[in-house]
Formats: sequence, C-alpha cells, structure tokens
Amino acid sequence: MPVMARTPVATLVPPLTPADAQAVGAFAHRVRDTLGNQLVGMRLFGSKARGDADQDSDIDVLVVVAPRFSVKELQRVVVDLAFDVNLAHDVYISPRVVGEDALTDPVQLRGSFLGLALREGIRL
Repeated sequence: MPVMARTPVATLVPPLTPADAQAVGAFAHRVRDTLGNQLVGMRLFGSKARGDADQDSDIDVLVVVAPRFSVKELQRVVVDLAFDVNLAHDVYISPRVVGEDALTDPVQLRGSFLGLALREGIRL
C-alpha cells in the first residue's frame, strides 16, 4: 500500500460533527507525531465514514504501520493515545492497528473488518 494521502479532517464526507472532527484531528496528529516513520497511514471507517452513525457510535480508525515494527507494541501505544483523546474530547475513538503486510493478505482481507475498512475508509 503506498503512503496514504491525507484528507483534511474538516472536509471529510460525510462530514463529522465538529466535536468528532476536532477529536479525530487531535488523534491523527498525536499518532503521526508519536509513530513517525512507523506509520503508513490512517483511515476513518465504520458508521462515521458511511454517514449512518448515531449519537452512540464510536469513531473507528484503522492505523496501518510498517511491517518491520511490532504491531502488538504499537497497538498499545495507539490505544493509549486514543484514550487520552477520548477523555479530552468526550468521544470514543476505537483504533485498530495492522501491519502494512496485512493489506495484501487475501485471508485477512476476506470477511474481516480490514477489507471493509479499506473499501469504505476515508484517508486521514
């Protein structure tokens, strides 16, 4: 997967609520700053990306990391970042971290959240 171009959070279609957009922007910024070259890209997916979210919907974010780094370790880091943003913005960002190599694995792409996230996801 090539480096993902970013979409300005304020212009996401379907649009996020202002509070959600601010939280997603803060989360994306913290992930980029913390992971640096370990980060390949991020995508908003799920009901917020499809535009059928309700007031109780979480904010699903796929975080793709370079395969040479430990996904398990980076998952812990990313979840901690989401926790801080969730508290600060009163939202629930639910990050999923995968290695870039998973994007070419047909078993992981078929019948899993990953295939859905790539099809419906909005680049951050």
